[in-house]
Amino acid sequence: MKILDYYEKLRDRYASTADFQILTVSVDEIAKVLDCTRRNTQLVLQRMSSEQFIQWRPGRGRGNQSEIKFLVPSRELLQRKVQELIGRESIQEAWQLIASLDELQKHEFMRSINMQFGIQTDEDELDVLRFPYYRQVPLLDPALVLRSSDLNWLRQLMNKLVEYSTKEKKLLPKLAHHWESDADCKRWTFYLRKGVRFHDGHILSSDDVVHTFKRIITKSPSDWLSLVIADVYKSSKHSVTFELNESIGAFPNMIGTDRCYIVPTGWDGEHPGMPVGTGPFRIVKNNSSMLVLEANEHYFEGRPHLDRIEMWVWPNYEGVPAETASEQNVQLLYNEAHLNHEAGKDELHTLQELEHGSNYVIFNQVKPGPLQDIRLRQAIHFGLDRWDTVEELNGGRIIPSNGFIFTDGTDRSCMQSPYNMTKAIELLAASSYKGELLQLYTYDNSTNRDNAIWLQKALGKLGIQIQISFLQAKELIDPEVMIQADMISVGEVLGEQPDMTLIETYRSRNSLIRNLLPCSWQKTLDDRISSCLRMPEQSDRLAILRELQDELVKNFCLLFLHQHIRVIGHQNSLSGITMNVWGKVDFKDVWCRPKSLQ
Repeated sequence: MKILDYYEKLRDRYASTADFQILTVSVDEIAKVLDCTRRNTQLVLQRMSSEQFIQWRPGRGRGNQSEIKFLVPSRELLQRKVQELIGRESIQEAWQLIASLDELQKHEFMRSINMQFGIQTDEDELDVLRFPYYRQVPLLDPALVLRSSDLNWLRQLMNKLVEYSTKEKKLLPKLAHHWESDADCKRWTFYLRKGVRFHDGHILSSDDVVHTFKRIITKSPSDWLSLVIADVYKSSKHSVTFELNESIGAFPNMIGTDRCYIVPTGWDGEHPGMPVGTGPFRIVKNNSSMLVLEANEHYFEGRPHLDRIEMWVWPNYEGVPAETASEQNVQLLYNEAHLNHEAGKDELHTLQELEHGSNYVIFNQVKPGPLQDIRLRQAIHFGLDRWDTVEELNGGRIIPSNGFIFTDGTDRSCMQSPYNMTKAIELLAASSYKGELLQLYTYDNSTNRDNAIWLQKALGKLGIQIQISFLQAKELIDPEVMIQADMISVGEVLGEQPDMTLIETYRSRNSLIRNLLPCSWQKTLDDRISSCLRMPEQSDRLAILRELQDELVKNFCLLFLHQHIRVIGHQNSLSGITMNVWGKVDFKDVWCRPKSLQ
């Protein structure tokens, strides 16, 4: 037990004794309180005295009374306890201790804790980037990851065979340095780099690639690859061949998606929070308090500049007063409230980008009920004022949305909401809706929760009754669960390749859109996607997907709500910051000037 814990035990037992007041007590009684032998108790008291926790005047002889003065007031004791917990990387326990305080005390504690965020350079001149995040990240198995925010961690830890460059608008070599197909685009061979090492030390080979894709096909809930891959096999030590069921000119794009990070042979997700990859960072810790990455010294594209990244799991951090304790403290902030708080500071730089994708509502047209009537779906469409949710909820919501896909040249500043309450009331009256309670499902995060409650209120004004069910993402993608909903409200963030993200959204076994559409529509989806995959050019694939999206909207199968803006704030002394499609930072190129040169 730590000296701090022993002191806390004594302070609790003799709470009626004020600080700096003499307490007369025998060593034997203290031994009972501390649950120690008499000899160990004396050693503990001696150490407490030497570390200025107490003043101790021992009684002479067994049974004689000692005199003790408590020198650490309760507020200082709490502060030491928090610092000790943080030093032991017990962030959850530290947060629970702070959360029990009143707002003034909490604010004071956060002033000192914020000093520990940002870039910290230790005595060995190692650069450590430390920042808070509201939840832990227990699932980092690329075959199973569900949250778009978690995909950013996979980017730091792993590599794919090929990677799409949003800047250059094309596929680039990664673990594969070259690829080719036969004339029919039904057989594709990828040639691997030599000498690439996984974090566990073993060298990448074609066996690892075959293992990766076979487990994706069998384990991933998003199993659309299994529909097109007939076989994958080792064609040589450094090449892998895919045999396809159909001609697919876009196959390299398919395996450049985030499901396809390469894992080593033998890794099968037994510890899904501790994956092994080939990426610029390796994971060394992942628990309820911290996620810690360290630089991969042997990364084949060059060692990262940062030595260590620490994400502190800090629930409700958004509710803590946002205050940078020092102008020299280099912060990396994703929190909009914090960014607003810091916006006036000259040293804070922000990156902003409109998120590609949209929040939307999908209607269940498989389940019998009033939503089979297109007039009810139309009434809901016209009865929702999208600008109202942008203005009322904010939280990064910036404009109403008219689809997943938009072009860079589209002027979205004048986006119109289709809101027309008069028309909505007329359509509702003409529909078969008789006041039934409709079930709205969503997965439980703050954005979806706010959206669902807003939908419930807005449709309530129209006269449509809504009951909300908040589910975990893993529950919601279960076809047997989703089919029980009347409506599902979620969001879709398009990845580096928006066309590939949408194809997976429409075609996978756990697709919310696919499973809630009638069979005739499912056939339409399959036909359009097959046409897409034959196209080698992304522009041609996106054109087909836009037509499909427009047809779904025209038939009121789904309706779009709003788009988000992504914001990253960082102080100017932090360099190499770029925002990826997930609205996060790729850490490989991040670096900080020494304070002497700032």
